[in-house]
Amino acid sequence: MRMTRIHHYYARYLEHPSGVTDSIDHWARAAADAGWDARILCAEPPAGRGHRQPSPLTRSIAHLGRGRGSYVPLGLLRELRLGDLLVIHEGWVLSNVVAALVAKLCGARLVVMPHGVYERQIVENQRDVLGLRRHLDRLVLRMADAVHVFYAGEQDVVRAIEPRISCFVTVPNGADPVPDGEAWRGGGDHFLWIGRFDVLHKGLDNLVDAWARLPEPRPRLVLAGPDFRGGRARIAASVAAQGLTGSVELRSHVGGTEKNELLTTCRAYIHPSRWESCSIMLLEALAAGVPSLISRSIHAADELGDEGILGVVDLVAAEGELASALERVDGDWELGRRARSWASSVGTWDAVGRRAVDEYRRHAIN
Repeated sequence: MRMTRIHHYYARYLEHPSGVTDSIDHWARAAADAGWDARILCAEPPAGRGHRQPSPLTRSIAHLGRGRGSYVPLGLLRELRLGDLLVIHEGWVLSNVVAALVAKLCGARLVVMPHGVYERQIVENQRDVLGLRRHLDRLVLRMADAVHVFYAGEQDVVRAIEPRISCFVTVPNGADPVPDGEAWRGGGDHFLWIGRFDVLHKGLDNLVDAWARLPEPRPRLVLAGPDFRGGRARIAASVAAQGLTGSVELRSHVGGTEKNELLTTCRAYIHPSRWESCSIMLLEALAAGVPSLISRSIHAADELGDEGILGVVDLVAAEGELASALERVDGDWELGRRARSWASSVGTWDAVGRRAVDEYRRHAIN
């Protein structure tokens, strides 16, 4: 059976831009560039579009419901046909359960792309009355012809939810090529993190605590990004309490010239997350040739760290590990060169997009 169309479905796509919507944009575009009829299907938000620059491949379809917990994608019945491929993004919500059932009803193939939502720390913090959420997650995963994860380590995470997975497609997010004039040049006095101030997920408390254990004089660290549930205030309080106001600077959201200047002149980029499926910001840093350091608990550490593309550190380890890790990556041109070489070849969106489509054809289509 020949696959004629690839539909990416994410009901909340038009509500606001995010790492997930950015990823979906690229997967859909990569499929289209490879010659497939690709589109992004979603709901029209009742409160209006917060996503001001959606992909031109986007099409809103009819939904019942008023938001995340109640969307029912009635319009999928008109969109899907025999032999299509439906890729649903993230984990259980009612819209995804219905989408999976509609795919099977219409004779379409189904791929689930979790984007890390089955990580243990996320699952343990979810409300799950009578285990209904877990039951429906397992149902959708069993219905899938394949589950698309970004790194091999994520396979075990998904199997912990549902051991009976038909097939895994393992292809990471990609990176856009960075022109030479916008690549890392170093010369600044700061280490850098950019992201959402989600303290637990992003491991910012671990990073600040580890920074406090560094010998004086401590290097400068810039933490930049939008607030998340009071996270910036928590980190600001921790910085003050540990006497780090002279070395740790907090900024709000950065973009454009300010973001580019911070990234291309930093001593190294640090990604301290407790867990992470596949960070778009980290990939941006690697594509720009920025020497980077990530926490050992991230899936990418096992693959990219072993290949010498970035440095790896345990931020909760004994005193001294961060200091030695910073010394290894600080202004390391060779590490940055390897990162940029990887990101501009096998790590481009064009390359990973073609790999993913090939894997879908091999494993999700009979």
